[in-house]
Order: sequence, then structure tokens, then C-alpha cells
Amino acid sequence: MQKEILKSAEVEMYECETCHFRTKRKGVLKRHILVHRNISEVKMYACEKCQYKTKRKDHLKKHLLVHRGNFEVQIENSEVKMYTCEICHYTTRCKWNLNRHRLIHRKTAELETFKCETCHFKTKYKEGLTRHLLVHRENSELKLYTCETCNFKTKYKSSLKNHLVVHSENSEVKMYTCEICQFKTKRKGHLKVHLLVHRENSEVKMYTCETCNFKTKYKCSLKNHILVHSENSEVEMYECEICQFKTKRKEALKKHILVHRETSEVEMYTCETCYYKTKNKYNLKYHLLVHKEDSEVEMFTCEMCHYKTRHKRNLKCHRLVHSENSEVEMHACDTCQFKTKYKQNLIGHILVHKKRK
Repeated sequence: MQKEILKSAEVEMYECETCHFRTKRKGVLKRHILVHRNISEVKMYACEKCQYKTKRKDHLKKHLLVHRGNFEVQIENSEVKMYTCEICHYTTRCKWNLNRHRLIHRKTAELETFKCETCHFKTKYKEGLTRHLLVHRENSELKLYTCETCNFKTKYKSSLKNHLVVHSENSEVKMYTCEICQFKTKRKGHLKVHLLVHRENSEVKMYTCETCNFKTKYKCSLKNHILVHSENSEVEMYECEICQFKTKRKEALKKHILVHRETSEVEMYTCETCYYKTKNKYNLKYHLLVHKEDSEVEMFTCEMCHYKTRHKRNLKCHRLVHSENSEVEMHACDTCQFKTKYKQNLIGHILVHKKRK
């Protein structure tokens, strides 16, 4: 444990000798050092109700709340206090979560911003920067979290936790259910994102592109959209190891890889009304609309003409009709001068060159 006096800040900083971590608090450094120690070297705190284990006693205490419902917590509020946001309806069992949540209601200019020294990444959240920094490190430099059931590996502990749900039956895990429709999910974060479907744009924070007029309720959608304005050379490209497929989007590569896998190797999603099966969960969602009447589903309407569709992605594609080439991403052929607004048209065009070979 090494101490350093920073004259500029005029506070005593405690530094980790293994990595770049530094803090004003001696106790925080002591807890941080556990990250670098093997499980065999430290006392592990284990949950009696599930297989959860941790090096930190406070983490176990926080985890135990998972096994208690809000109703139970309310009854035993002398034992467990609920923390409530003064501005909105947010409630949580963890004080740390409330402190983090409050940042949502504050402007970036009012807050300390944590910046990456390697790229342009900025965040209000210190742990967000810590997580982001892993992007710039090779897997060989880090501890990887590995699934015991399949070959899944990740730099992120939270990603492994999310992944493990894939191997659990719905009856084995807590299901998060929408109170407005029949949507169900194993992931709390997915329900949170889904609930935005039922809210008007005026009721929620909208994420806006600084380059064009694009607006969305979903932060991840803005993140994906911004890639449209970036050249391939400016962003990380995700490449398929089996074919020449390349994409700016990690999720797109993940979906593409299913093309190369046998149906026996992956989970198949099946329609309960007909014989349709697919490797892709979203394809099943898309297909299910075939069995419904227009009056039963949300219709997506073009603001500039009379076009209507049940499929949001069809409307997205249709809107390109009303856009100038200079306003949208153009998909270009590497072999000739062909360009198009439509990705599917490029895929069809490329086949022409393959047939000629």
C-alpha cells in the first residue's frame, strides 16, 4: 500500500501497486486490493440460498436482498430500508443505487465527468469508466469470466451474470413481467427498456444525434445510430472468422454467426401457431405478427405519406424513400461503383459479381 501526497489536489491519495487505481480513502483501497487476490487466498462469503460467492461481506449483504420481495421488505422495514428518489418514483433497497440514480436528474455541466485517456468516452459514472477501460485491454492481460456450461468468456463480471440466465429455465429464475402487456423477460434491464414502448416521447428523456435529426427513447439505439456517421476506419469493426462478413455492431456479428451454426447447436425459437422455427429470437417476434389482425397490433405509419406497416424495421427502410442520398448512409460495392440506400439491395448486387466468377 503506497501513499502519495498530490499537491495539486492537496489531499492524501492511496494508490494500488498492481494497477492504476487510486482513492482518497484507505478503506476503499483495502477493498480494491481483493480484486487482485485469488479466491484461495481470501475469505469467501457465500449465500446460503444460491451459489453466489464473493470476497466482500458488503456485497453478500447487498446480494441477499435479491431473495426478498419488495412486499416482504415493506413489512420488515425495521430490518431493510427502502431508499426513494425525491424527484421521481424510483425506489431501491441499496443506498448506493439511489446515489447513482440521482445523477440522471443532474446536468453534465454540474457533475464531475470521468474521461478515457485513450478515446473520446465520457461518463458521469466512475464505475462506467472503470468498465469502459477494459475495452482497450487485451483478453490476455485480464481475468476472464468463464461460463461453466458453454464456451462463453467475457471481461465483464456483469456480462457473465447476464449470460448465465440463458442456461436457466423460466421456472428456475425470477421473471420480470410488464403490467401493461404480456411481455416477460429473465432480465430486469430488458423490462426497463421494454416499458419505454408504452410511454410517449414527451414523457421520457429523448436521446438526440448531434449530426442529424435522429431522436430515440433508447440510449443503445443512439449509440448504434452514431455509427452511421462514422467511417469504417474510425470505428472498431467486428469480423466473422468463417466468412468475409464485417460490421460496426457487435450484436450484428452475434446474430450473423448463427448462420454458420447447425440447428442442433443452438436454441431454436418455435412458433406455437405454425411450424415456423428460427435460430434468431427477433425473427420469431417478427413472424408472430403474421398471425394477428391489424387491429390487434401496433401499426407504424409514415409521417410523409400513407404508408403503414406492422414492422418497425419496414418503416425505417421505407423512410429512406423520402431521404436524399446525402442524408443517409450509402452502402457501396467494393468491386464496382454501385451504391444504394438499402443494405439488402447491396447484398443482392454482390451476388451478381459472384455468379460472374
